[in-house]
Amino acid sequence: MSIPYPEKKTVPQLPIPSHKDKLVTLNSTYLDDIRAAIEEWKCERVVLIVSRSLDQNTDKVHKLENALGSKFSGKKVGVGSHSPYHDVLAIAKLLHDKNADCVICIGSSSYSDATKIARLLHATFPPEQLTEEGMESLIDQNKGWTRPGVFNAPQTKLILVPCSLSVSEYNPISSATNRDGKKQHFSELHFVPAAADLILLDPEVASTAPPETLWLPSGARAVDHAVEGICCNLTVPEGVESSINGLRAIIRGLNDYKAGLDAKTPSTDESMLKAISACQQGARDAIKGLLVYESKVGPSHAIGHQLGSVGKVPHGLTSCICLPPTLRYEKEHPENKYFRLEGQQTVVDVFNEELGWQEKEAGDAVERFYKSLGLPTRLSDVGVTDDAAVRKIAEKTMTDVWGGGPRQIDDPKEIMKILETVR
Repeated sequence: MSIPYPEKKTVPQLPIPSHKDKLVTLNSTYLDDIRAAIEEWKCERVVLIVSRSLDQNTDKVHKLENALGSKFSGKKVGVGSHSPYHDVLAIAKLLHDKNADCVICIGSSSYSDATKIARLLHATFPPEQLTEEGMESLIDQNKGWTRPGVFNAPQTKLILVPCSLSVSEYNPISSATNRDGKKQHFSELHFVPAAADLILLDPEVASTAPPETLWLPSGARAVDHAVEGICCNLTVPEGVESSINGLRAIIRGLNDYKAGLDAKTPSTDESMLKAISACQQGARDAIKGLLVYESKVGPSHAIGHQLGSVGKVPHGLTSCICLPPTLRYEKEHPENKYFRLEGQQTVVDVFNEELGWQEKEAGDAVERFYKSLGLPTRLSDVGVTDDAAVRKIAEKTMTDVWGGGPRQIDDPKEIMKILETVR
């Protein structure tokens, strides 16, 4: 007998009292759930921020526009990789121009991050202050994120319909890239108004994501969230447990999804939708350590942020390149109090149990999994070969918020050692 399709249910995005009104619907049907939310909130002027491929190659956006009817006020199609400032500002200006009372974002993490930041800017700045200089004025340049208390609470409702597994939609903190190629981080974990009002996990919408360039790479990012949560000594036991559960579900889901791709199974086949749903729920579990238990991720995230912005490497592929060598570096430096080396054995055990492998090292297991998905694992694979660019990545890592507070590696030369192993 086949396994029944996963149950549709609505729960708090995160299991903490502050998020009791910030909801996520698992196995959503996006049109029905958007219409219900708009009616409940009595919204009249809805703006859409949507993926270019979704808008041009599917009927998902067109159906939503028709469902909204007279409430549809405008849309922006397309956001650049790593949320360039100019796209963030364009969204904020559109919200002002349309006097929007609801914004719906359908796309990957670059889209959701850009929309979350734009909504904060819309609530805080008048139109004439919506400039790159205005955005930079909010940033503590030594830490790479906004100073506390700079944002007003948004009044515009926000619905996110993710098409990737980067899970930025759960995070009140969002990232955008300035004109100098530096990724900056906006808001604070405790600023709950920055969070989306509703996240809709619709496997059919997610099934439209390009497999090789979006779904599988973003799944690699979700693996990074889970593994670094397990392997950081700052992660509390509840965070470790959640990360382990998430890693198991992500591995199963991505493995089944890739098997379906190789068998040329239609993306809307029930087996593929089950795999997508497993990935979505596993990715949520993987991020809970950071967002619920205030655990820290590790150097792979800090390096990956800057590899993305400096090297123009898409989300997810940064994890494929950064996570395996970071794990190997950590194994070689047991004296570092932030590295939880027993976590690496846990990671190996999970991969071996789920996939029937007999790997010995976490770095090798993760690299093997990424390669099994057909993803690149070296800087040269993604065109980052220039010495100056690699040095710039290492230097900018030192001012990345995820690499500091506390900074787990405090010397860019050590970052260079990690990067040199994957040239």
